[in-house]
Amino acid sequence: MADTPDILQLSAAWIRILNKMDAMEKCPRDFGSGDLLHCSEIHTMMVIGKRPDINITDLAAALGITKSAISQMVTRLAGRNLVEKRRNPDNDKEILLRLTPHGTIAYLGHEQYHAKIYVRMQEKLGDMTPGQFRFIATFLGAIEETADEFSQEQ
Repeated sequence: MADTPDILQLSAAWIRILNKMDAMEKCPRDFGSGDLLHCSEIHTMMVIGKRPDINITDLAAALGITKSAISQMVTRLAGRNLVEKRRNPDNDKEILLRLTPHGTIAYLGHEQYHAKIYVRMQEKLGDMTPGQFRFIATFLGAIEETADEFSQEQ
């Protein structure tokens, strides 16, 4: 078991990473469509792109947000010609979603962005042993579990 200074150092590094990720997520990015997209917007589009004809309820569940919030997001994305909304022919009350051709450009650009990140991470971690990867997975799992426990207390 690590002693206290080691845990404090890991915690400090983790907080720095969180701050950097938070700053990155607040800055909208163009993924090739000419649109500046916030993290929440492109991640919504990623789910729609992976699951064409998803409905609002399933999209909200996939993203872990309310149907009201996702409805507002989808309306904004549709207004920017990134997402297409249409009624389900089998159920007039249900709205189905898919990416427009313009939205597909951003979707594919985001996939390329992630591919670059994965390549860079592989370059930096390529010499790690399977045991080291398991350790990191355990470490990240502990962070996630702790975050879940403390978020439930609020």
